[in-house]
Formats: sequence, C-alpha cells, structure tokens
Amino acid sequence: MILYLASFVSLLSFFGLILPRIGVILGIYFIIYNWRKNGIIIKKINMITVAFFGYFMLLTPTLMQSRLLHYDNFSHWALIVKHLLTQQALPDVNSAIIGFSSYPIGTSLWCYYFVNFVGFDDGVMIFAQFCLLMACLYAMIAVIRDKNKMLAFAVMFLVMTLFNYFNIAIRMNNLLVDYVLPMLTLASIASIFFYRKNMYLMAIMTICLTNVLGIVKNNSLFFVMIVLGYFLLTVVKYHDSHWTVVKKLLLMLSTMIVSMSSYLLWLWHVNQTFGHQLSKHEISVTAYHDIYEAKTPEIISSIVQKFCQHIMTLSTIPTQGILLINTLFIVTIFLIHIVSHQKTMLLKGLISVNIIITFYYIGMLLMFVFSMPSEEALALAGFDRYASSIVILGLGIYAFFAVRAIDQAFYEQDITLRTIRSFASIKKKYIYQYTSISLFFVSALLILSENNGMRYNLSTYPESVPYKISHIVGDHMMLTHKKYLIISADKTQVDNYFVQYVGKYYLYANNVDAKEDISQLNRMQFINMISKYDSILVIDEHYTFQDMSRKYLHRNIKKGMYSTTYLLKYVDNN
Repeated sequence: MILYLASFVSLLSFFGLILPRIGVILGIYFIIYNWRKNGIIIKKINMITVAFFGYFMLLTPTLMQSRLLHYDNFSHWALIVKHLLTQQALPDVNSAIIGFSSYPIGTSLWCYYFVNFVGFDDGVMIFAQFCLLMACLYAMIAVIRDKNKMLAFAVMFLVMTLFNYFNIAIRMNNLLVDYVLPMLTLASIASIFFYRKNMYLMAIMTICLTNVLGIVKNNSLFFVMIVLGYFLLTVVKYHDSHWTVVKKLLLMLSTMIVSMSSYLLWLWHVNQTFGHQLSKHEISVTAYHDIYEAKTPEIISSIVQKFCQHIMTLSTIPTQGILLINTLFIVTIFLIHIVSHQKTMLLKGLISVNIIITFYYIGMLLMFVFSMPSEEALALAGFDRYASSIVILGLGIYAFFAVRAIDQAFYEQDITLRTIRSFASIKKKYIYQYTSISLFFVSALLILSENNGMRYNLSTYPESVPYKISHIVGDHMMLTHKKYLIISADKTQVDNYFVQYVGKYYLYANNVDAKEDISQLNRMQFINMISKYDSILVIDEHYTFQDMSRKYLHRNIKKGMYSTTYLLKYVDNN
C-alpha cells in the first residue's frame, strides 16, 4: 500500500529503493532482540512449522527456475512489472505498450518490490507471488483454536494442497491473480476471526487487507464485499457494554468507506489519466453497452446455453470442485454428529458457500454477455480459470468451518488440560492418529504432484514460443519504438496474437507484428512487407519465408534477427 500511494505522487522509485533496506534492518534488529531476550531465535518447532517449511522449500527451487509460459503473462501481468521497473512510474496515455491500462496494479507492485531489490527475472517474479500466497496460507492457520492438535491442521493442510488441483488451469508458475484473489480473501476472513474480540484491531486489519484485495483485479470488488460482509456480521454479533449501537455503526461505516478507498482511487486515476480512452476489459458502462449491442439475441441465447451446459458437465474441474465442497461439508456434518452428537455451524457454512458460488456464477455469466466479445464469449474463454477462484474460496471456507467443528468434537474442551491422554478411549485415539497421518500423507502426494507438474512444464519450455523468441533476442529492458516483424510457422499462436505479445514483452517494443501466411505475396508485396519494419525476427523453420528470401532478396535466412537494411541490401541491384 505504501508503494501504491507513492506511485501516485511520483515517489515509486524512492520507496522502492528504501523499503527493502528498512525491512533488512528491522529483520536484523528482530533477530538480535529475540536472541538477547530469549536466548533462542527459532521458536518452538511443531508439525505446522515442519509442514509449511517443507512445502516452501520443495516448491521454491522449482518456481525460481520456472519461466513464464501463460498468454496473459505477456499481454499484461509480467509486462506491467517490467514497465514499473524500467519507467519507475505508472502507465500513462503515452504508454502504448500497456494494453490493459485499467487493470489495477496490486500484485504487480508486489513483484516490482522484489525485482527492484533482487533483479529482474522470471523466477524472481514468480517467487515473489509465491511468497504472497504462502503468507495467505499461513494466515489461515489463525482459525485453528488448538494448534497442537494435529487432526485440525491436517484437514486444513489437505485443503491447502487441494487448492493446487483446482488451480491447475494456471498453476503457481505464472503471475496471473486468479489464485491470489481467493487467498487474500481467506487471509482477510481469518484475520477478522482472529481479532474478533478486539474491534479496533479487527477494523485496522480489515482496512489493510481489503485495500490490497481491491487493487488486485477489476473483479476483486466481489471478494471485497464478502470480506466486508463477514466484518459487519462479526461487529453486529459482538457483545460488549462499551460498544453501543452508535459506536458499532460508526465503526462499520468508517471501515467500509476506508476499505474501498484504494479501489476508488484507482478508478479516479484511470479516469483522470486516460479519460474516455477505453481499455481492454475496462469497467465501463459505455464499453459494456457497445459489446452488448454487438451481440444478437441468438448469440446471447447461445452463450447462456453453453454456459449452463458447461457448469453441468461433471468432467469440468470447477464443477468437480463444487461437488467436492458440498460432499465434504455433508460428510463432515455426518461424522461429527456420530462422534460428538453436537450441533455445529457446518450447515450454515454449507448454505453460505453455495450462496456465494451462485452469485459468483451469475456474475460470470453477465461478464460473458456484457463485457466479452462474441467470439470469446461463445468459447467461454477463461471459464475454468475464473471459476477456480470461487472453488478455492469455497474450499477454504469449508476448512475454516471444519477445523472449528473438529475442535468442538474433541473429548477435552479445555486446551490447557489437553494431553496425549485426552481421548474418550484408546480406539478413538488410534482413529485420531491414523486419520491425521493419512491426511498428511495425501497432502504430501498432492504437493509432489504439483511440483512434478511444474517441473514437466519447465522441461517443455525449449519447445515454447517464449523460449524461441527470448533465445534469439534476449530480454530487452529499454523501451523502444522500433518496428519488428516476427515470422513464425505456428499458425495457431500467430492467429491468437500470442507470438505478437511475447515479442512485445521480450523486445520491449510498442510496434510488433507477427505473420505466418505469406505464400500469396508476390515479389513487390513481399519486399514492401519487409520494408515496413526495422527488423525481422525469424523464430522457427518457416520454409516459405526462407524460399522467398532466397528468390527475392538473395539471402539465405535461418532462425535469427535481421535488420531490414541487411535484407534489402541487394534488392535494387537485382
């Protein structure tokens, strides 16, 4: 948030330079202070510490070695980090290389903070976002009442590792924020729950986290409203003679207003900076009206039909996730009723999660109808990625309700009296132990599976378009206005503009085009095409381009970068 505010007053460079150094100094002070006070630096090691340390250390080397592959990294998420680093300022009307100028910059500033201190690299940016995700995961532990009881944590940790399966559409080895949204939401809910008896601290934490959440993505407002809804409910339920109705109303109103400040500030910035210049996926009534008007009733009907068919198909991962959430709630309710014969909040949790999912899906349908071009909407472009956010949120909410219900089902309710003998019988103790071990074992398998999946993606990187381009041109860090043409034989990647976006990112240039089909060009058309650009980049064996170059340019072209001057040197003489 400090970087966010600094970016509006042209102080991003100063705070980006000084904040990490302040952090290092405070870190050293913290270590020395604790060593002098307690004689030890490392706190008590338990299963939570071991599990998180293992999770972090297993995935960190993989993510640090990872390279960007997903389309949206190059169209925006990595590109905006490079822009922030090289320009040390927010995009403006002259920043033609940034197509999604209305996208908030929350996680981009977080990644900028890392690369500005450590150095610019794909792995550093990916690792930066992983650190944010791990912080959110660790915050979820605050909901567990007794952190020495392994069954509750085992359930929580299993759910955390299940997140990876439902995040498989994008994985953690990229900079997309669809996983960050639910994780920040869950961290916010956990903080509200943890500080529910301290109204002021709870309000401060809510303001901090919702302000960050509000600038992650345009649709983050939905998740902010969930957090604020839970905050309001917690304040209303709090009973203390000191907190009168008037004080509660003032606290709720002020918290809600300040919580929305970062989001409103961004909308103001976009309007002041870009005016009526529409950006891709901008939140705008005008943009929605234009896109909606372009759709016929038949197209809208087809979108709705395909949307309904997709959510009813059991083979889709989001649908599997929704079924799993409901199944887990029902099974947990049944098992706890058998064990303790107690009423729990699980049923309310089940109803709440389904209401949230329903509203989110309605919002997704409206997005496809109003804010997405017909071709993309008919293909339900990005459906699994968008839906994964709400599935992960639903699983996280289940974990919150489940660990509290499990704790209430324990034989000894006084935490201070719990020992290794605090069980109703030896049989139940064995069930507790074997269940905990089994859940940790499954969690370990899921983590290994995720790590192996990312390792496999890394092994296929040399076959990818990003590798082909970066291997030839490197990674330029100086913004240029030169004109480049990329020649590729991969028709699919050229037609969907992936080659063009990857070229813009690595060449760091405003004007980059890509072509695959040039077979219909005659000599003059071919020469004219070449002459429009400063350089030509050939990234694979494009036999048509090679043949035409030999025939018309008298050049033997292989993979590489060629200046137009070099290619056209002998044209006039022949």
